[in-house]
Amino acid sequence: MDFLAWAWMLILDRFQAVFNINAPYGPIALAGALVFTVLFYIDLRHKRGLSISFAGFFKSIFPARIVWHPSSRLDMRLWILNTIVFATAYGMLAFGGLMWRNATVALMNSMFGAHDPLDWPIWAILATATLFELLAYEFGYWISHYLFHSIPALWEFHKVHHSAEVLTTLTEMRTHPVEIIFFMNVIGLCTGIVFGAMTYAFGAGVRPFTLLNANAALMLFVVTVGHLRHSHMWIAFTGLAGRLLQSPAHHQIHHSDQPRHFNKNLGFALAVWDWLFGTLYVPETYEKITFGVGADHIQFETVLKSFTRPFVYSAEHCAKWAFGLRDRLRPRPAPSVASSAKARASEG
Repeated sequence: MDFLAWAWMLILDRFQAVFNINAPYGPIALAGALVFTVLFYIDLRHKRGLSISFAGFFKSIFPARIVWHPSSRLDMRLWILNTIVFATAYGMLAFGGLMWRNATVALMNSMFGAHDPLDWPIWAILATATLFELLAYEFGYWISHYLFHSIPALWEFHKVHHSAEVLTTLTEMRTHPVEIIFFMNVIGLCTGIVFGAMTYAFGAGVRPFTLLNANAALMLFVVTVGHLRHSHMWIAFTGLAGRLLQSPAHHQIHHSDQPRHFNKNLGFALAVWDWLFGTLYVPETYEKITFGVGADHIQFETVLKSFTRPFVYSAEHCAKWAFGLRDRLRPRPAPSVASSAKARASEG
C-alpha cells in the first residue's frame, strides 16, 4: 500500500509539473498555440472567401477524422506514459548538463589555467549565453535525430514516432523510451560543454535570457508554433526564414511517406544545422502530404508493441552487423601451391 501511495504521489507531482504555468504543456504555451491556430483559421477562411464561426473553427482545427483516428488514440496512451508516468525514470538515466559543464570547466582550467572572468556588459553575456545554448541544444537534437535516421538499429526505435498516420500535438511524445533517453543525454552533453566554456569565460552563474524558466529563444518557439509542428495545419516559413527556423510545414515534410522527403528537416526549432549539413527541405509551396511508414505501422498498433518490438528489430540489425563484421575480419586461407600454379597456367 505504501508503494502504491508513493507511486500515485509521484504521478501527481509529474502531472503538476507537466501542466504548471511554466511547463511546455502549461496554460501559457497552449494559449500561444491556440492564438496561432486561430490566426491560421482566420487567414485560411479569408483566402477561400468563407465565413468565420466557432463551429467552423472546431470542425476545421479538430476534425473528427484526425481526433478519433486509431493513430491519435495511440498517441494519447503513449503521451500519458512518457510524459506523466515514466518521465522521472527517464530523468534518472540522463547525465545532466551540469556534470558536463563542470567537467568542461575543469578541463579548460587544466589546459589554459585560471583567469579572471571577461568584463562584458551583462546584456552581452545574457545574449551570448542565449544564442550559444540554443545552438548547442539544436545541434544535440539534430545529431541525435540524424543518427536515429541513419543507423538501422536506431531507426527501429524512431520508427515508432514515424508510424503516426495523422499528426496531433500529442504525437510529440509518441516516442520510444530509448530514443528519449538518448536525446536527453546528447543534448545534455552539448549544452553542458557550451555552458562549461561560457562559465570559464564569464564566470560562475552565467545564464541565458529566460522565458518560463528556460532559454527565452527556445521557449518563444514553443509558445508560438512549437505545438503545431505535429498538426495538419500547413504553416510554412519560406525564403531566409525557412533556412533559419523550423515551421510546422517543415516538420510535416519530415513525417512524409514520400521518398523525396526522407531524412529531411531534422532540427527542432532551428533549420540552420539542416542548412549547413544538407538535410534542409524548405516548404516553398504547399504540398499534399501523407504520413506514416506504410504497412510497417501495424508493428506498433498498441503500446506494448510500440515499446517491445523495436528491441527485437534492432537486435536483428545488430546481429546482422556483427555477423557481417565477423566475416570481414575472418582470415582468408592462403591459396594452395597447386591452385596458384593452375591460376598462372590459365592466365598464360
